[in-house]
Amino acid sequence: MKKRFISFTIAFVLLMSLLAFPAFAQKDANPLISASNRHWAQDYVDDLASRSNIDAIFRNKSLNAPITVEDFQNLVRLVIDETYDGAPDSTLREAIVYECARIWAEKTGNNLDEMVFIQVVFYSDMDQVDAKYVQGIYAAYTQEIARGRGNDIFDPKAQTTYGELATLISRTVQAIEKASVQAPQPIVAGRFETRATYAVKADKVVFDFELMSHYTEPRDITFSSGQQFELTITDESGKEVYRYSDGRFFTMALILKTINPGESLKWQDEWDMTDKDGNRLTSGNYKAVITILAYPDEGGEKLDESQFTATIDFSL
Repeated sequence: MKKRFISFTIAFVLLMSLLAFPAFAQKDANPLISASNRHWAQDYVDDLASRSNIDAIFRNKSLNAPITVEDFQNLVRLVIDETYDGAPDSTLREAIVYECARIWAEKTGNNLDEMVFIQVVFYSDMDQVDAKYVQGIYAAYTQEIARGRGNDIFDPKAQTTYGELATLISRTVQAIEKASVQAPQPIVAGRFETRATYAVKADKVVFDFELMSHYTEPRDITFSSGQQFELTITDESGKEVYRYSDGRFFTMALILKTINPGESLKWQDEWDMTDKDGNRLTSGNYKAVITILAYPDEGGEKLDESQFTATIDFSL
């Protein structure tokens, strides 16, 4: 699906973790200009260039210029799928983002029309989005393919620029790769499994997680106190910004629970997106580690700790 070639001599580092198009004025830029006068989307152009030879699309183009449908199609064929024969309805932002989400869904085995999203108003101008694109825009947001232009603005009727095209396609490729890495592993009988999901809801991040039993008979597990799980969140630097147990008190009593075959114990926790100093965090990459604080009661055998742990990488 991807053709890899030696890229430009300028080393790149993918600095942006979210697709949030700057609201400030942007200078025209050629993809091959020096790093001292880089366009905000240049890192994404460099990422695509590391994957394929994109000169025919971006050379001598202003990254602020509106794209063509043909260039969109050619870029998808170069870095995602050489057999791509689709096309966006137009070059408006709503149509381009929708098509990127549709491509992501197709490549990851999802049905875009059947996906269920919490109907949070991510953008203040969502009422301007054509109804047929709404599902794709929700998918693009949750998969970090597109996060708007900042200040809660999506600007659906604006023309997509070459800078935005590079960003969208680069983020689509990353979302496809991430889905591949996180694809569910085959279930192994005679094990526990910790599963976890998250959802960003307005002013908080909600984590749902469960301990699933793949045993063929009921299994007893014991918690040594009222604390049945621990959830920690760290930022990109590894600094801990949240710990579930901080400031909480738990009963010091053994708790015994039985999990039947194919069933699970479920929990939920919410993070208000503030760090330990009470500062509001509005952007960045984070890692949540969830550990179920249980041990098997029957036989007392030591089990692989990975069965009781789940990790989620997410962005604000």
